[in-house]
Amino acid sequence: MDAVVKKELTVNQVIDMIANVGYSIIKHGGEIHRAEDTATRIGLAYGMDQVHVFAISSTILVTVEKDGVTKTQNRRVTGNSTNLDRIEQLNSLSRKICTELPSYQEVMAELRRIEGRHCYSQGMNVLFYALIGGSFAVFFGGGVAEMIVGFSVGALMRLVIWLLEYLKSASFLVNTVGAAIIVTTVKLASLVYPALNVDASISGPLMNLVPGILLTNCIRDIVSADYVAGTAKMIETLIVACSIALGVAVSVLWR
Repeated sequence: MDAVVKKELTVNQVIDMIANVGYSIIKHGGEIHRAEDTATRIGLAYGMDQVHVFAISSTILVTVEKDGVTKTQNRRVTGNSTNLDRIEQLNSLSRKICTELPSYQEVMAELRRIEGRHCYSQGMNVLFYALIGGSFAVFFGGGVAEMIVGFSVGALMRLVIWLLEYLKSASFLVNTVGAAIIVTTVKLASLVYPALNVDASISGPLMNLVPGILLTNCIRDIVSADYVAGTAKMIETLIVACSIALGVAVSVLWR
């Protein structure tokens, strides 16, 4: 059965399949090592003689060899975002591919299903940002007033970020404006309520912008000896941190 399935897949189908799987893993925030390893395993499972995969956060390059025929495919990765649900689904799909060797059409249909999975509504995203802002405001030493401000500012920030994303603004601008909204709104609240713990009220909502998963993946790639990918993500992390710092710098206007 496995041999029949392998004969049905051409080299072009195999390379297209593994390039799509690797692309999706990177696009949704998976580690570079995970994308390369998954693509390699799938190619070898379908009988390829050689599979070479090179990926960074912005591109994936796949080369396969079968019976002396070599094919290469490159994919540019844009619009990266973190979606752990889709990463989990892609992991399950890759394990299924390696054990069951489904047809090319089945794999591509499953990839389309994963890409079309329902995400949280905008209202739920606003609620999550608000809860994170309020919770961390308390964590950083705030009280009820700081929790209320953190909750409100977190919700407001998510609405502003949604508008910027809708306008297809650069991520640097999104983080900068988001941080500026937090500081400005909290400073305004402190004028109404002078006893407000400004530091806690700012730090809480600001945690929504901290690139925690990006930093974790950066360390994971470096530990896995993917130094190019790890360095690229480290630079991306620093740029995100600088954009947040630039937005926070608006607080100088209030002194």
